[in-house]
Amino acid sequence: MSEELEMKYGEKILKEFDVESDLEVWENKQTRDYVIKITLPEFCCLCPRSGYPDFATIYLEYIPNKLVVELKAIKLYINSFMNRNISHEDSINEIYSVLDKKLEPKFMKIVGDFNPRGNVHTVIEISSDLVVKKPVEEKEFTPRTRERSSFSDRAPRERRSTSDRISSRGTGSRGGRDDKFKKDDKPRRSSNKEGFRKISYADDKKPKVVKKDK
Repeated sequence: MSEELEMKYGEKILKEFDVESDLEVWENKQTRDYVIKITLPEFCCLCPRSGYPDFATIYLEYIPNKLVVELKAIKLYINSFMNRNISHEDSINEIYSVLDKKLEPKFMKIVGDFNPRGNVHTVIEISSDLVVKKPVEEKEFTPRTRERSSFSDRAPRERRSTSDRISSRGTGSRGGRDDKFKKDDKPRRSSNKEGFRKISYADDKKPKVVKKDK
């Protein structure tokens, strides 16, 4: 009876698996760039709410830099999720973070294709291309302004009287219009000996004649 209750060696390895010390990596002896593609079709974890098992196929693709992950080690690491209560999103993000820290690859992409459960099919994808880097802080923009003399340095403005300003309107480019205006509005007088015309303006249609009293 006690033997049946004993933990199997595989169960013990997965339960005691330590990602920091047990995830073995090897030296990459190649100088050229190449792609490593690994498929892990037996991923399993437990739903953090219900405890039901979730199954997925994980596709790992990366371009190694100085290190590569040992295949048995990645298998044990993936199988260690079997008895963990963790969501789809958190599990794939954790795998990406661990491998990115351990391997420091030139490029890496992980896809977690989960089996449908409850009429829901989930695919989680993370890659180096999707990682948004923090933008460089922009320098504070200071607009350039023209140098202007202070108010006290300005020459005082010569003030002219109202009569001077009025008299100067007749000169310059506007002089012609002002002269015409004055000429049209000037009353007209008649020099007829028999009488004189009443003062009339340009807008009057017919002048009225008033006889002079003798």
